[in-house]
Amino acid sequence: MTADVDLATHLGDARYLLLTTFRRTGEPVGTPVWFVPQPDGTALVYTEGSSGKVKRLRHTPACTVAACDARGRPRGETADATAVVLDDQAEQVQRRLIGRYGWQARAFALVARIRGRQGDAVGLRLSARAA
Repeated sequence: MTADVDLATHLGDARYLLLTTFRRTGEPVGTPVWFVPQPDGTALVYTEGSSGKVKRLRHTPACTVAACDARGRPRGETADATAVVLDDQAEQVQRRLIGRYGWQARAFALVARIRGRQGDAVGLRLSARAA
């Protein structure tokens, strides 16, 4: 996939994105996540800042993405991507996620607040990367 391909089009109308990050050893780790496609061809993800995927992305921003089901089974082709951790934009990303997923995202946010993890959240901006 080349950098001029937009991820929003690549992912189509999928509800889940399989985000594959890489350990320092190069071992891939796939995680199904909700995402919000953006008009500029990127995709936004909201997640806990202390999660393994964020730690791996801070070390190696290269990742891959593919449309998938809720269990992480791919439903389309894999695309090379780059992630940028948006430390101070978590609230904006969460609002966009709620706009897309409605009550399900609100329920998820409530559980995070009850568990005391609301302040630990970050946003991720995924963009296509030249292969």
